Amino acid sequence: MRSEHATMLSEQGKLPRLPIPTLSQTIERYLESISPLVGNDKDALAATTRKAHEFLKVGERLQQRLKSYDATQENSWLEKWWLELAYLSWREGLCINSNYWLAVADDPRAYELAAASIQLLPSDEGFNMGRVWDSGEYGEFQVRRAVRFIQRTLDFKELVDTDRLPVDRTRAGPLCMSQYKCIFGMTRIPRMGCDELRQDEATTQSHTILVIVQDQIYAVEVYDSAGRRKPNGDLETELHAVIADVVMRAGQGELDASVTVLTAGHRDRWASAYAKLEQQPRNRTTLNKIQESLFAVSLDTTFSDPLGSINAHQENTKSHGTQIGHNRWYDKCANYVVDRNGAVGYIGEHSPCDALIPAIMIEYVSKAVAQEPIERGVLVPQTPGYKTRVRRLRFTVDDEVQDMIREAKDEVERTSRASCSRQIRFEMYGSDWIKKTAGIGPDALAQVALQLTYYRVHGALAPVYETASTRQFLHGRTETVRSLTPQVAQCVYTMCDATTTPRDRYTALVRAATKHQEMLRTASAGQGVDRHIFGLRMAYNRLDPLPSESAMTDHEKRAIEEFFEDPILARSTTFQLSTSGLFPSRYLTHTGFGCVAPERAYGINYIIESNRIKFGVEGKTADVGNGTDVELFETTLRQTLIELKLVCEQAGTRSTAKQSRL
Repeated sequence: MRSEHATMLSEQGKLPRLPIPTLSQTIERYLESISPLVGNDKDALAATTRKAHEFLKVGERLQQRLKSYDATQENSWLEKWWLELAYLSWREGLCINSNYWLAVADDPRAYELAAASIQLLPSDEGFNMGRVWDSGEYGEFQVRRAVRFIQRTLDFKELVDTDRLPVDRTRAGPLCMSQYKCIFGMTRIPRMGCDELRQDEATTQSHTILVIVQDQIYAVEVYDSAGRRKPNGDLETELHAVIADVVMRAGQGELDASVTVLTAGHRDRWASAYAKLEQQPRNRTTLNKIQESLFAVSLDTTFSDPLGSINAHQENTKSHGTQIGHNRWYDKCANYVVDRNGAVGYIGEHSPCDALIPAIMIEYVSKAVAQEPIERGVLVPQTPGYKTRVRRLRFTVDDEVQDMIREAKDEVERTSRASCSRQIRFEMYGSDWIKKTAGIGPDALAQVALQLTYYRVHGALAPVYETASTRQFLHGRTETVRSLTPQVAQCVYTMCDATTTPRDRYTALVRAATKHQEMLRTASAGQGVDRHIFGLRMAYNRLDPLPSESAMTDHEKRAIEEFFEDPILARSTTFQLSTSGLFPSRYLTHTGFGCVAPERAYGINYIIESNRIKFGVEGKTADVGNGTDVELFETTLRQTLIELKLVCEQAGTRSTAKQSRL
């Protein structure tokens, strides 16, 4: 929901600060959340309960430290710590592990498309997954569609810059709009141990974007010297000139080293290479120009076979389908990917803003582009006598950096081989049927379906992370919904019990859905478990005792450390189902991110539309993921969604739903 009457930041001053839940409430909700994981192990439950109650007795000093710290922070107690610990200290490579990826619907009017020399047929085994094919060339439609996305993205940026973007709202009121300011001119900079973010006036008011072709990087001016937006024809000419320059240099063997792949790999390797690179003046200038670009556009020679394959499209977007980890600058918050046939994707560096915000932008941009026909042979506006200014950003690399590039290439290829991602498009029903006939919340049904699917595939319940937005608070980002509740667990067991009736199963489903909606509201209100426990841990590890505190006894220290080091707490945060739902979208065909746990785990983003549900699922291959099976997960999820429909229909649904809530 958006307000058309208030300017973008006009209600920021009215937003409350992120609350700090009470200690007793958090401990109570934590213990409730772990009971399905512990199951019948009464000794483990008793031990964890004892540790939690001991912590409750002594943890108030940490609570007071946290409150005191909150009073010193401009926006919230969580903001700086979360940015550092959840993102910037993450040392694994960004490709697949951290950056999310989005695929945009194709343009049905695309022309002069490349096709594989031997095309996949519906009877072929790999037809449904598709494959990425490399044409070795670029297309006119590709360039023209890339320019449309550049222009409409600049439209969106200008809405943000001029405070004209309408305020997002829910029934609870206005939402924080600060993250929209974090998309443009934002770059992650590698540093040993903990990275940095750069965004300043020079980066946000830049007149350039990055264009990346065959790992060669160019700064393309999208505004003229007077600050006027360049017309489509000028930008098309610029992109064609960049492509021509790369093709010429490739033919002459003059391409620079693939420094781009370093951004995909391990952060400390990239930090070490970065430190060496910036010792050279030319490299320093190049790195600065990269950071002073608004966003990046990668032009690939690859395309999807069969044409229109969403699975092949998302595979190419996330890591480049044939040269893994190449031709992207993973450190940019915003990096469009446009393949040979004009299929558009987007990869986002996650630390400055949550994927929801760029997704809203991409929906806006994609809708606007869809309303602009790109017709073959039709001239587009161009400045008379326009002359291109190809500005290649070059690197000088020594043998040590070359070795690091080879290491990064090997690493991201291993990461890609270990990753299996796909689009699961369920067309039988969507939110309309779930609300009107099943009589429950669509998100709750999706969460039950995912847990039930996991149980049937792996024979165990999975700890779940579901993203809840806390944007109703100043600079709020996310909280964890621990979607594996006792009610969801009971629903899973009831569904898998052959002796239960449809009425039994539906009653259990409604109870699970009701509890889930309560959990979602609680987390969105800043009253979840995980961020608070994180804050208490930080209060213990980083904050000095308050002047009014008594000295901490050995007993108190032991009680605190036993709670934080409890294996059940660790298990409950090893999220084998990492999930997030987005708004209904016509133009986003795939949304994906990597799973966060190493074994038998899945990263799942889903979009519930009125008449269908789209799941983007990523998991590791069976050998790496110790039994992870994305293909079986897809088959089982489809069966589970059909079964839930049958249960609702056989049970009489809405009349039963009212009784089940009593």
